[in-house]
Amino acid sequence: MTSTPTRPTLTPVLLILLALLSSFTPLSIDMYLPALPVIAIDLKGTAGDIQLTLSAFMIAFGLGQIFYGPAGDRFGRRPVILLGLGIYVLTSIGCAFAAEAGHLVGLRFLQGLAACGGVVLARTMVRDLAEKDQAARAMSLMMACTSIAPMLAPLIGGQVLWFLGWRAIFWVLAAIGAVALVLAYIRLPETLRPEYRQPLVLSSILKRFGELFRHRAFMGYAFTGSFQFAALFSFLSGSPFVFIERYGVAPRDYGLIFGSMVVFMTVGSLLNARFAPVFGAGKILRYAVIVPAIAGPTAMVLGWIEARYGTIGMWPFLLCFVPQIATISLIGPNSMALALQRYPHMAGTASSLMGVMQFGIGAVFGAVVGQALDGTIAPMTTAMGLAGILCLLSNRLLVPRS
Repeated sequence: MTSTPTRPTLTPVLLILLALLSSFTPLSIDMYLPALPVIAIDLKGTAGDIQLTLSAFMIAFGLGQIFYGPAGDRFGRRPVILLGLGIYVLTSIGCAFAAEAGHLVGLRFLQGLAACGGVVLARTMVRDLAEKDQAARAMSLMMACTSIAPMLAPLIGGQVLWFLGWRAIFWVLAAIGAVALVLAYIRLPETLRPEYRQPLVLSSILKRFGELFRHRAFMGYAFTGSFQFAALFSFLSGSPFVFIERYGVAPRDYGLIFGSMVVFMTVGSLLNARFAPVFGAGKILRYAVIVPAIAGPTAMVLGWIEARYGTIGMWPFLLCFVPQIATISLIGPNSMALALQRYPHMAGTASSLMGVMQFGIGAVFGAVVGQALDGTIAPMTTAMGLAGILCLLSNRLLVPRS
């Protein structure tokens, strides 16, 4: 007599592990943000050159998900995650030995390719084990846990930079990757149902992506989340240079500013986890997109005035940045859960496309901000304003009201 394997459940321990896997994005981005000006001097590169290390990571992070999602649908979530973590550790060590800006850009690209596996398949595993509003709740709890990473990463990065130099930051990232690899090997179950396994054949993969592209609601949710991420990446790309070089904020204090903003993201995630099953993820999302559509354009106008007259200062902008960025805790989990709910048979592929769009669009916005930096705050606020408007329009024009 054979026994049927017990299907995994979304336990608190598993949710914490998935949150750790999802944290590689903020860890890999935010921890070295305070060091960007120092890296530019040490590697004899311009601000635009060093900003490309950020854009290269985000572009690779987005494009890499094209592979990881379909691979997870074919081979299972667990082996693909373990492979990505192993490569992440090696590329992080490589970044610590970078000798010039071009080397660091290339290594960051490889690091981004490795890091995205755990992120895309962590949310896929949530979809494997939960439905709609419950999935939105689980993703919000994951984001609340993950919010600790962007809150602590700049603080840790600033302290490591102060005492050990910028190269030590990448050694810390390598160590975190090694810990995640061991924990995933020991505790991560396989959640892909055997009947949902998909062939890893190009024609089949293209067919699945085509189905997603033709679904208007899916694309509406995808664009809504993507333009919210574009605002975040615009901020990440421009704020270190704007705050540290224009407004004279110390690198260690920049971490405090960024960390305090993430507190609001954490609170928003916990509130969304509490109320998504009560009011519904769709209703919360419909109201949440109004916030970046107001805060973003307000900062954009203030940025133009500041660039021309220099009379506003830093603090009024923070009053706009905080609500716009914090709202990602409501827009991100709900748009992701609602987009994935129709596709249990190809959740990895759907999650991949969402990730590709989020980080692809975000990387474009971030790269444009980095190349347009002119010593003022205007390039960053303009990008964030446009992203806020497009986030609202994507939701209103493409997502059917239910």
